[in-house]
Amino acid sequence: MRQYYDDDMNLYGYGIDEESSTLPEKTKQMGALETQMRIYIEDYVYTYLYQYGKSNGQKEKVAALVGRYLEINGEDSVVISGAIQGKDGAQKNGAEGFSEETWEYIGSQMETYFKEMTLVGWVHMQPGFGSFLMSKDELFHEEYFKEKWQVLFVIDSLDKMDTFYIYNEEKKGLRQARGYFVYYEKNNEMQEYMLDNSMVHPKEEIPTMSAAEEADGERPEVTGERKRRKPKPEERMDAAKEIRRVLQKRAQEVEEAQKGRYTMLVGVSCVLCVVCLCMGFALMSNMTRLRSLEGDILMVQSSYQKLEESIEGVKVQAAFATEPTAQVKAEKEPEEEAVETWYTVEAGDSLGFISEKYYGDNSGIAKIKQANKIENADAIYAGQSLLIP
Repeated sequence: MRQYYDDDMNLYGYGIDEESSTLPEKTKQMGALETQMRIYIEDYVYTYLYQYGKSNGQKEKVAALVGRYLEINGEDSVVISGAIQGKDGAQKNGAEGFSEETWEYIGSQMETYFKEMTLVGWVHMQPGFGSFLMSKDELFHEEYFKEKWQVLFVIDSLDKMDTFYIYNEEKKGLRQARGYFVYYEKNNEMQEYMLDNSMVHPKEEIPTMSAAEEADGERPEVTGERKRRKPKPEERMDAAKEIRRVLQKRAQEVEEAQKGRYTMLVGVSCVLCVVCLCMGFALMSNMTRLRSLEGDILMVQSSYQKLEESIEGVKVQAAFATEPTAQVKAEKEPEEEAVETWYTVEAGDSLGFISEKYYGDNSGIAKIKQANKIENADAIYAGQSLLIP
């Protein structure tokens, strides 16, 4: 059996069973496939951690993870087979961590229950705060869990959230693992630890009895040092089943509550869909009415234009009917006798002057010349009488 300590005499490694070099077969994948390092956690360990996280008023807690580190065909794998409560934990720089008493307790529990296993990581339980990585947790991990394969498991037992964190390829910080595997195998070590540290049934203790007292069949008073009765194998199985039953019952209650909320959400969604459909039908009906009203308005406008054109036509016809033609006027009005106009040329007159006098411009020169048979417009003389047409 080998134990390893860092410079501060804190246990970080335990003897590795080199013969156990096979990976679990019955597994269930959680999340995506992690290529850098595959993480396997046993079902009892996973169940117990949630049970431990919900105990004692769901306060912040820490725990140790034990198991095996394997390198098969160049691929790194961590198999977590046990969990140990971080009793007597202490805060360092505002973060939950392991005190000297915690390291000593973990070492004693590994010696008692998890021989031939190594410390493969730790757990921080923070109910109600999600499974996010806190910088203080990262600093604590880098200080005490320096191996590349040692992991951090963050659990929010209140909201049922959990995440594994592993070193990045440069080993310069932690990153979120894409996923992990829950495996199912016979795990006597964890079953025994769960029975002795059960959150459901406390440990059963009996008073220490001497050989004489056992022979007499007498039982001493419940005082002084007590001796823990070693549980039978069937009791270990019953305790593990009871733990799992309680957690499954709680999970079922949460699932039923979620189903109730989901049903209510579906009902509300259906009602909203019906309301939206009714509003859509009403809107379509209103659109149809608006189109019909628009058509009626266009028809009225067209009818008004036609009526206006018809009225204009009637007015024109009436005007033509009331106004007599030129021929009718000529017939009705007696023909007036034409009166000739004569002008006596004075000294200095010209045809242009005479045309402007009677016609307002020079347009009458040609008429005067034609009426008086004058060939040369400048050949008029004073005293000459000209016919003004």
